Amino acid sequence: MSNSKAMGGPLRVLICGAGNRAFPKDPPTSLFRGWFETIQNSPDCTVVGVQDVAAASLERVTRNYPLDGIPTFSDLERALDAVPCDAVLICPSAEAHAAAALAAIGAGRHVLIEKPMVVQLADAFRIQHAAEERALVVSVVQNWRLKSVGSAFREAVRSGRIGRVGDIFFRYVRDRERPHLPDYLFEEPYPLLYAMSIHHFDLFRYALGENIESVEGRAFIPPWSRYRSPPFVHLWMRTGGGTVISYAGTFSSKNRHVPQESLVVDGSEGCLTNESQWCDPPLLFSSPDTDEPEDLTAGASRDVRDQYNQADDEYLRDFVEAIREGRPPLCPPADNIWTLATVDAAVRACESGSAVNVADVVAEAEDAATTASVSDRAPA
Repeated sequence: MSNSKAMGGPLRVLICGAGNRAFPKDPPTSLFRGWFETIQNSPDCTVVGVQDVAAASLERVTRNYPLDGIPTFSDLERALDAVPCDAVLICPSAEAHAAAALAAIGAGRHVLIEKPMVVQLADAFRIQHAAEERALVVSVVQNWRLKSVGSAFREAVRSGRIGRVGDIFFRYVRDRERPHLPDYLFEEPYPLLYAMSIHHFDLFRYALGENIESVEGRAFIPPWSRYRSPPFVHLWMRTGGGTVISYAGTFSSKNRHVPQESLVVDGSEGCLTNESQWCDPPLLFSSPDTDEPEDLTAGASRDVRDQYNQADDEYLRDFVEAIREGRPPLCPPADNIWTLATVDAAVRACESGSAVNVADVVAEAEDAATTASVSDRAPA
């Protein structure tokens, strides 16, 4: 692996996964510009290759995007051998994340990986351990952290502005039952939890600076739903510091007139509120001493696309700086493991009807990863 820190040149990035997150199908209307354009716009990075197992995806990208001689590959290991690169951006289907990340790390490359980091929590430990052994940076993209609301939420807590946080109320209502959506989405297990709640749980952890320790919950499939697994969940969670989180969300709402996300954070010195589509501003602060709420995101763009692009730009910048400075990134595997474990705990709680200790989920996955690693090294 070449050393971009020593070179002083731009970080050379291989994109693994030519789907919508990296190359939006309709860029002008997409919620985000896409990772290809974000990387190419950065003065610190450049794309040196694109890999995807689907020939149709590569053909679409080659036809619609200015690759300008950037090579494409169907096989990741072949791409890693053929392209001089410093890092791999991993954004194929979630099921492919673990194998791709381990292949990149095994080839000595740093890794920027889209959420969810992995499907099986034990694989997150394998990625963490492999990266630590090679002193490589792995960063997980949890972009709600770096939207303006996420940053202001964290600052209000860390500065003491809101005082001690007692409880959080969160409601998410979205119609993802639309007929144009592909059938595979309706086969996914607990689609709300793995597609959207992972953002919310991670934001709670990031802003509070605490892990969610226990989860209780129920799940439901509405009679009109196309989903095979519950698209509705109602959870009761408690953090290590004693904050209680009441969380309810659905992918099967017929709502068209109120914002998808509603956040209320109650503290001893005031209250934070956010009504938005995708964690976009404003974040308002109310206290007993003021007649009008204060906008803690004053000056930030209200545009949904701007907020996505801002978060991607900052995540990429942090990733590059972490590599060059030899420090942990914003969201390393060890951190993201607790977000993933919270999602898994929510599934278990909904299925069992009992409270689930998130630390038990983490320990179980770590044991599974250790056992598999020992088994992998055992002689045949």
